[in-house]
Amino acid sequence: MRIQSILEEVKRLAVEAGTFIAEQRQHFDASKVESKHSHDYVSYVDKQCEQMIVARLKEILPEAGFITEEKTTTQTAEETGFFWVVDPLDGTTNFIHDLAPYCVCIALKNKTDILLGVVYEVTRKELYSAGKGLGAYLNGQPIHVSELKDLDQALVMIGYPYNAEGFRQFCLNLTGQLYGHCASIRSNGSAEGELCYLAAGKIDVYVESFIQPWDVMAGACILLEAGGKISDYDGADEQWESGRQVVATNGLLHEAMLVEIQKARS
Repeated sequence: MRIQSILEEVKRLAVEAGTFIAEQRQHFDASKVESKHSHDYVSYVDKQCEQMIVARLKEILPEAGFITEEKTTTQTAEETGFFWVVDPLDGTTNFIHDLAPYCVCIALKNKTDILLGVVYEVTRKELYSAGKGLGAYLNGQPIHVSELKDLDQALVMIGYPYNAEGFRQFCLNLTGQLYGHCASIRSNGSAEGELCYLAAGKIDVYVESFIQPWDVMAGACILLEAGGKISDYDGADEQWESGRQVVATNGLLHEAMLVEIQKARS
């Protein structure tokens, strides 16, 4: 498969989709926002952007299937086993409130590997990209995770899931353990954006639960190619791809974070 040439086409598509989102934000009608479930929102911009992305991806690789957040297509992978994972607007709540970041996210997978990932952070016009074995890039320049080894100096991002009842105590425990024992704690509202910040060495740790494959797949590809590590809360691959449990680090801090996570769960 021609991963490099497909990656270039997907990068152009992500920027075009991001430009559409930025234009829509200028005259956004918040009254048309829908609630998927408690505190989880979708806008007409999400849906229109996904339709545009899906149509173009079908041209780029007609045989591939799709996993998409807004489910604007039901096309599944056939014999090839290739499928796109698409989040047209990761950080919808941020977008609604005109806060950064929010991102266009596209990944291509087969049955075993993430072949490429592209994330375009709209507000800063930052294009993150990676292909398996090709390295990770921000606006065309190579990026790498931080080299920090001390959790006490780490900038940590914790995502707070919509399923508050299921994860409140874990989040409170983990935040309480780290508060005052790391450089600082943040929550930016875009899982894919946070994974890319980690890949670029802007932060050192990211933890979240109860998200979805389209929230992590593109960013995970970029992070792994930038030298980082991602796992579930037990340090395995069992659940991170589903988004049920995601802990991502620069690699050097991974074992220390797993210890903190086990303490928070107990």
